[in-house]
Amino acid sequence: MTNPKFFINLVLAACTTITSFAYTSPSFSQSTAAKSQPSQVTFVCTKKFDQASGERIPTTAAWIPERRNHVYFIGWKSEYFSGWNPEKRCEHVTQKFQEFYSQNRLNYITSGTHNGYPIICGVTSLGEACNQHNQLFTLKSGLDPKGVIGRLMDIAEGKASDPLLQNSGNQIYIPVQAFLTQSPIINVESSANTQK
Repeated sequence: MTNPKFFINLVLAACTTITSFAYTSPSFSQSTAAKSQPSQVTFVCTKKFDQASGERIPTTAAWIPERRNHVYFIGWKSEYFSGWNPEKRCEHVTQKFQEFYSQNRLNYITSGTHNGYPIICGVTSLGEACNQHNQLFTLKSGLDPKGVIGRLMDIAEGKASDPLLQNSGNQIYIPVQAFLTQSPIINVESSANTQK
C-alpha cells in the first residue's frame, strides 16, 4: 500500500500553487510559538524529509498541544506559478491556516473554484462555498479539487475509526478538528523557527 504522506507530497507537488492576489496580515512569529509552547493549535512552516526527492521540503504542519506533537498537512514542492517558490508558498499558506484557525474560520476544509482556478478553502460550516475570502491556496489549472480533498484524507487513513469526509449536496468537507485528532504524528526537523 502506498505511504499516504508520500502520496500527498507527490500529488501536491504536481498541483499546488498559491494565488497571486495581494494578501496582508500580521506576521506570525514561529520562533515565539516555539518558545512559548502554546496551549492552542499552532500552524508552522517547517522542513520535512521527502522520500521521493531525497530532500528537505517546506511543510505546513500543525502543533497539537493535547498530543504534544505535530501532524502533517502539506508538503510544498510545486513552482507552477512564477514568483511563488515552495518556501514562500509554505510561509504564506501556513500563515493563512493560522489566521483562519485563530478566527474560528477553519472548521472545515473544502474545495471550489475562483477566477477559473480550482481552490482549497477553510470554511466555518457545512454548505459554505469557497470564495476569494476563505481561500487557503490555489491548485494547478485543470486539476479536480475534490480529488485533492480526498487525497488530503489519505493522511489520516488508518487512524480514523469512521470516515472523516462529510458531504453537503455535491460538496465534500473535511472536519479540521477530527483531522487534527486522528492524523498520524510526524517528526519535523528542529530549528530555531519550528515548534519543539
